[in-house]
Amino acid sequence: MGLRVEHGYMQQQSGTITCITNFGSKYLFSGSTDGTICIWKCGSWICEKTLHAHVGGVLDVSIHPSGKLALSVGMDKTLKTWNLIKGRTGFVTNLHGVGDVVRWSPEGTYYAVGISNRLDVYNVETAKVVYSVPFGKRVSSLCFPNDDVVIMAGDKDTVEVHNITKSKKLSEFKAHKVRVKDMRFIVEHNLLVTGSNCDQYIKLWRFKDESCSTSPTLVTELDTTCRITCLTVWSKSIAKSQSDIATPEVESIDKTAKTNKNDEISDDDEKVNDEDDDEELSKLRTSKVNKTKLGKLDKKSKKNVRTLKEQGKKRKVNPSESMVPNSNKKLLGGKETKTVDVKQQSKPIAEPPKKKRKTKNSKP
Repeated sequence: MGLRVEHGYMQQQSGTITCITNFGSKYLFSGSTDGTICIWKCGSWICEKTLHAHVGGVLDVSIHPSGKLALSVGMDKTLKTWNLIKGRTGFVTNLHGVGDVVRWSPEGTYYAVGISNRLDVYNVETAKVVYSVPFGKRVSSLCFPNDDVVIMAGDKDTVEVHNITKSKKLSEFKAHKVRVKDMRFIVEHNLLVTGSNCDQYIKLWRFKDESCSTSPTLVTELDTTCRITCLTVWSKSIAKSQSDIATPEVESIDKTAKTNKNDEISDDDEKVNDEDDDEELSKLRTSKVNKTKLGKLDKKSKKNVRTLKEQGKKRKVNPSESMVPNSNKKLLGGKETKTVDVKQQSKPIAEPPKKKRKTKNSKP
């Protein structure tokens, strides 16, 4: 925007783009006449998900403040609630007409739908209409200064301010000559920006307080000398609030793996598991080392036994012989035993017969 140079363009949807809305500073939602809603990742501008929303085209999209839900209206006379975590439809509400515009309240307790010449406000908990306002003309723009107040404009020269909880009109003032095409509200300064495609003016209005109970005063106006179809507002306070918002969890097209709550592991559990794995690895290593040591000792002992057998130093003791010396045996009345040279009586130890290798033709 500083250089006023085109940054790039995205081509995913085949129809005309009818609405664009963003959530935070990382995701952008676009609706098209081909009936799809694309979720774009800002920066890389990759289409993370394509939602097949409405037959005949999408007219408007609004994102819940939590980033987990979205609302859309289309030419098929339906209002759809989307689960952005799973990337699929949650609810479908049949409307008695084509919904032109839909908006969430700042805290997400209400949402408003403009259907032809009236406005219906729904409660999220009951999913029922809690306040309905006849506007007389087509409603084309909505905004919520706070959770209790809604401002509506459309194909007439006035703007109406209504209180939802009190179910009454707070004020009505003339904004443009013929119609109000679009408008935005700046909450931090209680300012309302309106634009018209007939008189080609952008006007700035200021309310006295947050309740918006009285009619606003005109601060300034600008003749754009062009036909205004839509507008948006940027300010430092809005940029900070958008950067603080948590980004929604959106499934990608390729990565649609199912996750269960039972499979979720906390960081502490992962650390414990890592420690257990380290202990098991150390045990396996020590056991391998011990096995190698034992194998070496067995080999050494076998070699020693073989050398003793060859030298004839290994002596076999008869079970009838006692461990008492010969001199003591005479005193006890025992018979005197003579020492026998092991070399003279030792017989050569026969080696075990070698096993014959089995061949394919050999029978068992």
